[in-house]
Amino acid sequence: MEEREELLLHVIEGINRTLELKHVLKKCMEATKVVMQSEASSLMLLDEITGDLNISIPTGPVKDEVKGMTIPKNKGIGGWVISYNQPFISNDVVESDIFWKDLSTGFTTRNIICVPLRNSKGEAFGVMQAINKKEGKPFVNEDVPVFEAFAIHVATAIERSKKYDELENKLHDRNTQLSEIHHRLKNNLAIISALIEFDLEEVQDERSKEVLSATSSRIRSVADAHALLYDKPDQSKMDLSEYLLSIAHNVENIFSSPDKDIILSTRFEPVMLNSSRSMVCGLILNELLINAYKHAFVKKDSGDIIISLKRTGKDKIVMIVTDDGIGFKDDSLKYRSGKPNGQFIINALVEKLDGDITYTQNPEIGSTCLISFPA
Repeated sequence: MEEREELLLHVIEGINRTLELKHVLKKCMEATKVVMQSEASSLMLLDEITGDLNISIPTGPVKDEVKGMTIPKNKGIGGWVISYNQPFISNDVVESDIFWKDLSTGFTTRNIICVPLRNSKGEAFGVMQAINKKEGKPFVNEDVPVFEAFAIHVATAIERSKKYDELENKLHDRNTQLSEIHHRLKNNLAIISALIEFDLEEVQDERSKEVLSATSSRIRSVADAHALLYDKPDQSKMDLSEYLLSIAHNVENIFSSPDKDIILSTRFEPVMLNSSRSMVCGLILNELLINAYKHAFVKKDSGDIIISLKRTGKDKIVMIVTDDGIGFKDDSLKYRSGKPNGQFIINALVEKLDGDITYTQNPEIGSTCLISFPA
């Protein structure tokens, strides 16, 4: 008896520790044979549509033959147990009025103990049974509460697994919907950006062209984020280096001039970051690059822009944008004519990241912007 109780405790501990239902249930049914000292065992689940019992996990000499078979509703001992939600024990099943038949010609049922699997509401949704006590011995009434206690833990594991599957399905549906939203937003933003660029061909005023080009670049920056998030398993994060690279190429395509030889280089380490924070970081880079292309090389025919991204330690991300242009004036960080300029916008975006920003400049060697923020 002590050996049986120890085995039960060991199996129950395994049930409560895992969500790998199929694997643990197979172990449970093998353990059933040992605990109940039977030749075979099986777990049958109720088909909620037909009301039939499906033999899901059988053990014993004919397990491969009977696996997947169906017992019609209200037939046999299993049907009786599921209908009356009560255990059943018989040591002479042939004489029992409710015994249906043996499912295999290679196995003869002599005696049986059968208990219901109940959900949290007490409703029966399946049946566990042990068949043929070894050495020709009978099942006894004392076996019933032991088997019922075991069935409670098996039923709990099945219910827990069902809830886990339901949550996974809901999460999958949510991710599918989010992917579709990202896809639509990406397409719509790309269309808006394309329309702006189309209108640029008719704009004669250079200042207006600059404003529209910057607007188009910002829209594309957001569109790129949605493009990266589309069809990703985890849409709460993105590869920041991949995102910033796409932004750098967009700005380069929009603002590069055939009259100037500006080389854009990137030195990125892979960095995973929250999606919303990544978008803010992308907008910051977008503004920095626009400023560099518009102002850093006014009096130069060639130059370099270098963008670096790395993680320092576990909780800090550093982005550095360097150019070898003409630098900037000290008052360039302030309002002009009562309106914020590009670098004022950058500072505001850095605040959203709870980050720090440092500008250094030298008319001889250009300027550097270093931004650090928590990961």
